[in-house]
Amino acid sequence: MKGILMFTIVPFLVMGLVITPGSEEPKTKQKISNYLPQSGELEEWEPVGLPQRFVGENLYSLINGGAVIYYEYGFKQIITQEYVNKNEKFINVEIFEMTSPASAYGIYTFKTSDHGKQVPVGTEALFEDYYLNFWKGNFLITLTAFDSEKDVLNGLLTVAKAVDTKIEDEGQRPLLIDLLLKDNLKPFSIKYLKGYLALSNNYDFDSDNIFGIKQGVIGDYGNYNIFIFKYDDKNKCLKWFENAMKHMEDNSRFDDFTNYENDFSMIDRNGEYIYIKPYMNYIFIYLGKKAIAPKIIFEKIQDKIE
Repeated sequence: MKGILMFTIVPFLVMGLVITPGSEEPKTKQKISNYLPQSGELEEWEPVGLPQRFVGENLYSLINGGAVIYYEYGFKQIITQEYVNKNEKFINVEIFEMTSPASAYGIYTFKTSDHGKQVPVGTEALFEDYYLNFWKGNFLITLTAFDSEKDVLNGLLTVAKAVDTKIEDEGQRPLLIDLLLKDNLKPFSIKYLKGYLALSNNYDFDSDNIFGIKQGVIGDYGNYNIFIFKYDDKNKCLKWFENAMKHMEDNSRFDDFTNYENDFSMIDRNGEYIYIKPYMNYIFIYLGKKAIAPKIIFEKIQDKIE
């Protein structure tokens, strides 16, 4: 399975709160700056200077090309703040406000991998190397350390918990996630998709959005992966299924294309077996070893839908 592209924002010292003239702050229950720990709230860490905020399309000023995926998931604004301890070690905090809990959860799954360590922060959190990601409500929070020493890594967790306590709304994972079968599903492997860019960073079916995907989920089961795409209704589902089938039949990166009555299969360049089937307003995709019966897996998913 194609690896996730990890977009990392490089923190830097900020001398003042940056808001592009003419841009209005998105309507929220409170200002996004209120979610940042203030001076004196943390025993060993103090904010450095003032926070920096980017709203809407101004995210390009901060991360340039990496901003596109945030827009696909539903980006509203971000605020960043550096913190320092007495040993002059730094931690950077980035609070992304997304358009919904589903958007926050989705970008969280995009930025994390199954190599992280789960920690009790927010709705879900993973600690990976020198950074920590968690989501809660409409927010994704990324904390980055510039040092691997124990006190700095402990500081990441301390600051994360301080932000966590300031966010009241928990948020729930999208219901689509519940369709994935639990048996053999790798922990933290779930990827929630809100568009073509997220899908292509997991597996490149085509250079175009041939599935017309707006909502989907991927589960990694070790020897195979399951993709589930959801559509507004059955007619739209069949339209995109037929469109994908036509494009994949003509695509030279796939061999052994076989069109069954209501589904089709093929082999990709890596020798992986792909089986695709529509069901009601869903498209199911199996990617993996042919020996593992995908039809049985799909029947179990169908039972969950019914």
